[in-house]
Parts: sequence; structure tokens; C-alpha cells
Amino acid sequence: MNEMLLKKELAYISHKVYERGLTQATGGNVSVRLPNRDAILIKRSGVSLGEVTAEDALIVSMDGEVIEGSGTPSKEFRFHLGIYRTRPDVNAVVHCHPNYAIGYACLGKELPLPTVTARKILEHVPVAASAPSGSLDLAQNVTRVFETYPVIKACLMAEHGVCAVGDSLEKAYNIATLVEDTAKQSFIVQQLKATMPQVVTNS
Repeated sequence: MNEMLLKKELAYISHKVYERGLTQATGGNVSVRLPNRDAILIKRSGVSLGEVTAEDALIVSMDGEVIEGSGTPSKEFRFHLGIYRTRPDVNAVVHCHPNYAIGYACLGKELPLPTVTARKILEHVPVAASAPSGSLDLAQNVTRVFETYPVIKACLMAEHGVCAVGDSLEKAYNIATLVEDTAKQSFIVQQLKATMPQVVTNS
């Protein structure tokens, strides 16, 4: 896929993330690795995912330099680059702030996996330690999780959100949605366990 098509796809996926309620205001960011180049596309800072256009996708080198585009890249570009350096199988990263998953992230708990689908696809969703948004510490914390668990498809970010990855933008988006839906299902299960009386069966 050429660069213009990837820019358009990045805008399309960004809109899907926003429209599904996986982030708010100007939070969250989406990136994709450029084929045959040591660089990525990532949305520029300050634009809502719901309003991203192809022109908002900046080309950033693996050293963090803006090669093409106007504006500054998302302040979280460092952990995107860290993941790409660590995981050559990853071609896209979706970072978002979905409400139910953030609940578990704020508790510092790994994501429970109550369904066979979640266990099969997600397998394990660990937590990256908390650090200020856009900081080098946060980039190191997120990158370290993907180094420690080299086959994970997502992690929670303590007090922050979710980072989902895939070999395409669509797959990274699908993982992000599965993480949030799994968090919602986990919450429902926990509420049911707390409120429903135990069923007593005769042996």
C-alpha cells in the first residue's frame, strides 16, 4: 500500500476509534509503519481522532524526526517507536482511552479474560506502569511491557488507557475494541457475581 493510501486508512481508523467511543476530546493516537522505509505515519498533535484527515498524518523517522508534514507529532510518539523497534511483527499501533478498560488500568490490574474468545485472541493483557503523558518514562514503561511479553497484542496503561497492536491498522483497531468489550464483560460478570444469590443444587 502506498503512503497516500496509508494516510487515508489512518484517518479512517482514527474516525472508527472515535465514533466507537474508545477515546475522548483530542486523546489517543494511531500510527502505522511505512513499508520499505525506516519511518512511520502518526497523527499530529492536537487534532481529535474524530477529525483526522490524511493531511494530519506526519511521517516520522525511527529516530523521532519529522520527515514530512506540518505540525508536531502526537506527544506519545516515543512509545509507538519503542514498540516498532521491539516488535518487527507489529505494523500498526492504536492507543486510546476506553472507559471500562481504563477502570482496570486505574486499579493496576491485568485485564481479566472471562470468555473463550478473549482467552484465545488476547491471551494476556498486562499493565504498563503509570507515568505522565508524553514522557520518556511512559515510553519506556510501555516499551518494556512489549519487550517482556513479546507476543502480546495489547497492554493496559496504568491510569491512562490501552495500547493495541497488529500487523495492520484494521487488526490493531479490532484488538482495541476487543480489549474494551472484554473489560465491559468482565465488569458485568463481577457485578453479577456480587449481586446474584448463589444457586444451590441438590447432589
